[in-house]
Amino acid sequence: MPKTTLEFEYKGKEYSLWFTADALKRLEKNGFSSAEIGDRVLTATEELFCAAFNAKHAETPRKVREEIYKEFSDEDEDGSSLAEVLVEMLNETIESMKPRGNIRWKTAKG
Repeated sequence: MPKTTLEFEYKGKEYSLWFTADALKRLEKNGFSSAEIGDRVLTATEELFCAAFNAKHAETPRKVREEIYKEFSDEDEDGSSLAEVLVEMLNETIESMKPRGNIRWKTAKG
C-alpha cells in the first residue's frame, strides 16, 4: 500500500486512489511526461487524477473519472492542493520503482 492516497466518497461509493508502476508506465506510453507538469497546468492534474483510479478502481469509466474530477475541491481538509497531492503520490511511486536489488555493478569505459 502506498504512503499517500486520495480517499473520498462519490455517489455512495468509497474510493481510494493511488498510483501503480503500471499506471505510470501507461501514462508515459500515452505521451504524459512528469517533467512537463508545470507546462501542462490545464491537463496534467486531470490526467494524473484519472490515472490514479487504475490501482483499485480500474473499472471506473473515463467519463465518470472526469465527472468526479470536475466536482473535486482544489484543496483537502489540511489545505493541500489536489495538484500537490497528486505530484507527491507520483514521486512516491517513482521512488518505489527504483532498483533495490543487491547486485553490485560497475561502469567500464574502454
